[in-house]
Amino acid sequence: MFNDISRRYDLLNDILSFGVHRLWLKRAVRSIPLKDNYKILDLATGTGNFAFTFLKENPTLEVTGIDIAENMLEIARYKNWKFGRKANFVVGDATQIPYPSDTFDLVSISFGIRNVQDIKLCLYEIFRVLKPTGHFLIVEFGRPKSWFKPFYWIYQMTIIRYLGGLIGRNFSAYNYLVRTVNNFPSDKKFVELLEKTNLFESIKYIPLTFGIAYIYTGKPKK
Repeated sequence: MFNDISRRYDLLNDILSFGVHRLWLKRAVRSIPLKDNYKILDLATGTGNFAFTFLKENPTLEVTGIDIAENMLEIARYKNWKFGRKANFVVGDATQIPYPSDTFDLVSISFGIRNVQDIKLCLYEIFRVLKPTGHFLIVEFGRPKSWFKPFYWIYQMTIIRYLGGLIGRNFSAYNYLVRTVNNFPSDKKFVELLEKTNLFESIKYIPLTFGIAYIYTGKPKK
């Protein structure tokens, strides 16, 4: 599905979010203390937007992005070359991360964890490849505040489902987006899921734009 919509993916993200998703990613990056030469792994990296946001914030970072959708990675690699970035992009599964344990200072995933087949296995893999002093950073859609829900529902039914499907030439993909966003546990419920793994500590979450999306951060338990 993501291979199929890859060519229009960035354009649609800008249209459907009115560009706000870029501000969300920038705020997420700034929510974590980044030291020079940190090793960062961006899971479900897609066309590399989160990976590039890290490098814009600090060009000394060593950023690797993995994704199972080869067509998305082709676009990420092209952007990497075009804009002179130094990220590394490889095919990889977020539930079977192809790197040794204790490798990365930060593992991130933006708008992707709701798409993995086994969320708990993905969280375990994040824990495994993080250094004991590392952090995780997750950005994901959620359920907005109650007063904003009617407006958001109209936006989902008209803008996301119809306009996304029309421009993306794949209505099933944007029906899938709406369905997974509405079914995914957000805010305190996702924190509870993280806590039940008994893998992480210092877990925090930050709502974005009335709760349309959330930033989650934490550290591996020592």
